[in-house]
Amino acid sequence: MGKTPRNQPKHHITLWHLVFMTTALFMTMLNMPLMAQTGMKILFFNTAVILCYILPVALISAELATGWPKHGVYTWVQEAFGAPFGFMAVFLQWFQAIFAMVATVAYTAAALAFVFDRPLDENPWLMFTGVIIIYWGATFANFKGTRITKRIASVCLLAGTIFPSLTMITLGLLYVSGPAQPAIDISFTTANIIPSLSQTSTLFLFLSFLFGFIGMEVSAGHATEVQNVRRTYPIAILIAALIGFSISLLGGLTIAMIIPVTEISNTLGVLQTFTILLDHYDVPNILPVAAMFIAVGAAGQVSTWIAGPVKSLAVAGRDGMLPKFLHGSNTHDMPVPLMLVQATIATLIATAFLLHVKTNEVFLYLTSTAVLLYSVMYLMLYSTAIRLRYKHPNVPRTYKVPFGNWGIWVLGSIGFSISLIAFIIGFRPPDEPDFPATTYLAIIIPGVFLTLSIPFILWKVRRPNWKSRKQAKKPRPTP
Repeated sequence: MGKTPRNQPKHHITLWHLVFMTTALFMTMLNMPLMAQTGMKILFFNTAVILCYILPVALISAELATGWPKHGVYTWVQEAFGAPFGFMAVFLQWFQAIFAMVATVAYTAAALAFVFDRPLDENPWLMFTGVIIIYWGATFANFKGTRITKRIASVCLLAGTIFPSLTMITLGLLYVSGPAQPAIDISFTTANIIPSLSQTSTLFLFLSFLFGFIGMEVSAGHATEVQNVRRTYPIAILIAALIGFSISLLGGLTIAMIIPVTEISNTLGVLQTFTILLDHYDVPNILPVAAMFIAVGAAGQVSTWIAGPVKSLAVAGRDGMLPKFLHGSNTHDMPVPLMLVQATIATLIATAFLLHVKTNEVFLYLTSTAVLLYSVMYLMLYSTAIRLRYKHPNVPRTYKVPFGNWGIWVLGSIGFSISLIAFIIGFRPPDEPDFPATTYLAIIIPGVFLTLSIPFILWKVRRPNWKSRKQAKKPRPTP
């Protein structure tokens, strides 16, 4: 295992570094157009997301991280259900991120292609090249350790997500407060805010909102480098949730008020909005600059994911879950062999853009696979929180979900139910006339279940010489 550089203190991640790293994991402008398509119902869906996802995952992750502050979901699930399940949890968190981040980079390439008037279906190499440059570039940058990761996350989040979001929101408010009329009915009536709860499409929309916030717990993988982690982590994750929720809500509303719902593009809605606003203020030449800022934000998100789950996976590897040639780390304590494997897998996945003509379908395959795998991880996370309350009730936790075991059961059950619904619905093809539903199922079902089997296959074939890490001491129970 690599040693910490002398000029870098072990606990070098401050509260605000952790806030920015956590926010960068889930906050992106790419989710705003989908939110905008619901009009004023965005208020209902965002409130539901707070109650059904943000509160459960934020509060439960805070409790688990203050009780078991090392190595995130790997340690948490291992303590609850044993080593093979702990390995499965961190493996799924790591593997789904590769699919999700390839999709994120591809969305970024789509935004740049829009600005420079290059139709994506005619330029599959643009998508592929974008993934290679951004993913591999972020991988090499993260070889320098978490001190670089935290800087990239902070700069890219501020410059590439928060700054353009606040700019769009401000310009949008000025736009609709002038002669221009909002593109949606902004009246606060029941029919305008609450969707039909009897329609299946409402559930699909809710899950789309929910998975715009996934990944909040990933920053726990850096807990060993956080200053006063038992106090800092719960504060950081709650601040990150507040920032992400507030800006995403206002950004989605801004797009909805400027572009008619039927004209909002899932991939290009943000740039559509900037185009209208910049044309209105007679500065259309700034659009490429706006696109570059958004690309910077996406690159920062990719960078943060690249450095997150892989560190916990490396710990699992040194505990005997992975072959020894994958155990290495450099002087900055970054698992270089695993990071290279990660980037190679991303490259192979990106070849789908060269092999499949319709880029929108590739996006769907990537995001659906990520959602299905992550849903299983969340099922394990919520089950873990409940089980550890009974299995290790006396392990000190600086923060605990309020209202005792009743509170953890309520939050855990809500999160578990939503994750289970997401997993079931994830296998349902989109209701589009030209979409190849049979092909979708033929790809998604074997792919997901093969991935779920990989951790257990590795567990079965493991060798004694794969283990190279001394087991950490378990938390001491309180008297």
